[in-house]
Amino acid sequence: MTSRLQEQLPDLVALAHDRSEGARLQLAGKLADLFLIENTILNAREEQLVNELIDELLKNQSPTVRHELVRRFADAARIPRKIAVSLAQDTIDIARIVLISNEALTDEDLITVVETQSRDHACAVAARRVVSEAVADALVTTGDIRVMQVVAENLGAKISPCAMNVLAEAARFAANLQKPILLRPELTTEGATRLYWWISKELRRVALQRFGISSGQLDTALAKAIEEKLNEHVLERFDDVAMEKVAAWLEDRNAYDARILTQLLRLGHFRLFNIMLGRLMRLDLSLIDSITDESGGRLLAVLCRSINIDKSTFVSLFLLSRGGRTGEHIVHPRELSQALAAFDRLSVHIAQEMVAGWRENPGYLLHRMEDSDALEA
Repeated sequence: MTSRLQEQLPDLVALAHDRSEGARLQLAGKLADLFLIENTILNAREEQLVNELIDELLKNQSPTVRHELVRRFADAARIPRKIAVSLAQDTIDIARIVLISNEALTDEDLITVVETQSRDHACAVAARRVVSEAVADALVTTGDIRVMQVVAENLGAKISPCAMNVLAEAARFAANLQKPILLRPELTTEGATRLYWWISKELRRVALQRFGISSGQLDTALAKAIEEKLNEHVLERFDDVAMEKVAAWLEDRNAYDARILTQLLRLGHFRLFNIMLGRLMRLDLSLIDSITDESGGRLLAVLCRSINIDKSTFVSLFLLSRGGRTGEHIVHPRELSQALAAFDRLSVHIAQEMVAGWRENPGYLLHRMEDSDALEA
């Protein structure tokens, strides 16, 4: 390398002092020839000379010159670090191949690019053949879903437990993150269990096959997921449109049992309780609203009996649901006695027949509800 550099040094210095674009293009070509044709092993003096030449070259911000640098260094992995650092912070058209391929860039260089440049620059870094934990942490910390997706899909990236938790948390709300995260080798059974109820049915099957999550773990995770979902929408709990979307989410997870209904009421989601009860019973929401608002709880007893809810759970549902009705929320002892008497009088079969009749003719029930003896006939 020494002899070749010494031979070309006068021409290189002359080109460095010529600030025209043509001279810069020639200098880029000669430097590329030096690094790509010869084994690039420089002594201290040669390295200083080359760095001075590179400094002169990089003073020119012409896109043509910078594109020529990338073109001449077709093997982007071998671009000298000084040039690579400069090009890595250029426009993405110039920077992309350098960020993806250059082996001279350090973790510090890459983290600086992630923190100071565009999303496209970060995506290019995330697509490198090897991404260290430190760089992956910086990429995930951007909070950009597209960047996170590229990291998750890159099996050459080393993802720390902390970054994995961030990715899994983001995957709850970003469907395009779910599959790549579920396939990551770093994902633990605990992490897969937390994520389970936030992913699609197809991916849930994949999770079960890979991690063998127990039914007990799934039940606990579902209760936690529902609580988190409801807390996210706590300010919208009186908005029927928002609650319909939450109800669809719950329905997709078959979250219909008495425990879920009780959980909704305990968390103050009275509208969602009515919506879910309407979906479960296949009755119009307006009718459900009238039933849950009814004094005495006798009609609610019919609904609960029809789906074989036990007596103690019915009492909990009845008392909790009073908080969502109009007017007085306090339950008079006589009202509870009436509700329990109605519940005790009904068999599951009779209750189911009554609900089937309400489905066929909801208007008839609404008319009869105007009569205080709706259930006495």
